Amino acid sequence: MRADFEGGRVPQNLMTRIQLDMPEEQVKELDELMKETNITTRKDLFNNALTLFQWAVKAKRAGRIVASLDEETGTAKEILMPALENVRPGTLSSK
Repeated sequence: MRADFEGGRVPQNLMTRIQLDMPEEQVKELDELMKETNITTRKDLFNNALTLFQWAVKAKRAGRIVASLDEETGTAKEILMPALENVRPGTLSSK
């Protein structure tokens, strides 16, 4: 269920803080991705990554292959991630 809040902001008491410890090399990779995609905050990066991951999980639930398509050659390369391999077709969301 979605709640609409005044000004589009979620009240502070409904927010959960998430903190990560990452190797410096991964942080550099994140910063490079942010620069390349013109994302200015790590929160926005996380939200974009979450959107993509949710889409991939939904596709796997629907029995689809998640892949990148080369438009010039028509070839596709499936993304292989252990987390996506754990999703079974026909399963329902926990939402």
